[in-house]
Amino acid sequence: MSKITWDNIQNQSDEILSDGLYTLKSRPFDNFSNVTENGFGNYLISLDKKPFYIGEAKELLKRVKQQAKPTTSTFYKNYLKVSKTNQLIKPVDIDNFKIQFITTKIGRKEIEEFGIVNLPTKLNSFQLDKRKKFEIKNQNGLWLSVQNEFADILKQGETKLFKTTFQPWFNLTTISNAGLYLVKDKSDRLIYIGESSDVGERIATHSGRTYFSALRRHIGTDILGFQLKEINKKKRYFSDSEDKKVTDYLSSCKSTVFTVNFGRYELEEYLIKKHRPLLNRKGNKDE
Repeated sequence: MSKITWDNIQNQSDEILSDGLYTLKSRPFDNFSNVTENGFGNYLISLDKKPFYIGEAKELLKRVKQQAKPTTSTFYKNYLKVSKTNQLIKPVDIDNFKIQFITTKIGRKEIEEFGIVNLPTKLNSFQLDKRKKFEIKNQNGLWLSVQNEFADILKQGETKLFKTTFQPWFNLTTISNAGLYLVKDKSDRLIYIGESSDVGERIATHSGRTYFSALRRHIGTDILGFQLKEINKKKRYFSDSEDKKVTDYLSSCKSTVFTVNFGRYELEEYLIKKHRPLLNRKGNKDE
């Protein structure tokens, strides 16, 4: 890569992730208890040096502790399920698994998705088709170079995003790619920032009924003053008349979508922390 810019890392995301996964796989195999890193990162869990599960975390130490306990471990619960139906996989104690990890300042979700496809990992049950096949190899320090420039990269991404055109919600031209979407109310106030591995699918979810949509729930409760009703012990929906008013409110909003091949989690977090959208609760608070 001649120069590390937002556009360049989006265009060469596979090469960057190839180097990142190479870096992760080159780390020593360790016991869960030896992990002390407590920042953003990625981890790879293996058995007999064969990769079984890849993950990402905002708090690496906390996530690893969760994965190390059979009662709370996502990967180990999946392992036990698979071992019951596959005679080639014999159950072993969780302590037999080893972990490799790296700190990740930008691209942690994408490296997880990339690893699921290209290692591949047997115990990841989601994000199975979010990246294309690509060779894992040393790309001459490309991953580290991008990590070192993460702050400037996010600022460039912000600049490009806010140059995009906001359109009425129900006239929005959507994409099927990974990326971000921003929502403004009729007074041009930024009220919500979201991300998805399929932005078009997420926009469709928000455009329907409230049950599966956090955006609609927050519009109903925080702006329109409705009370969520309970179903299956979860407060998830409004009455039909209230739901229609949420849809009417969305009709008055404008939105834009922004393709992101690398760094969507970090860009979303950076923007929420900086712009404090009304309806974003996670990450929208003082440190």
